[in-house]
Amino acid sequence: MAFSVSWNCRGAQHQMSDLKDILNSYQPACVALQETHLKPENSLRIHGYTVFRKDHPANRASGGVALLISNNIPSSLLALNTPFQAIAAQIFTHKLITACSLYLPPNTQID
Repeated sequence: MAFSVSWNCRGAQHQMSDLKDILNSYQPACVALQETHLKPENSLRIHGYTVFRKDHPANRASGGVALLISNNIPSSLLALNTPFQAIAAQIFTHKLITACSLYLPPNTQID
């Protein structure tokens, strides 16, 4: 069992078979996905996981991030005040853990 996995999936819906293989093989408590390429009307449901996501700010099927957290672990979404494509959640295990998924598109300026 892995605690966490991070994957630039380049399209969550198109990689669903590979994502399910990762979940079945490693049974991670937390999965951070980058470049989910989802629009708000796209569904992302994963059996056994709570899905937190932030789609591309321009409502385009590009970029975007998500966190998948096992339903066996209490978690809550954290509010982030950032211009970046990022999402974070607190995970309540034997200690408090903050998980984050962040995507910086090419040529993004960081000040």
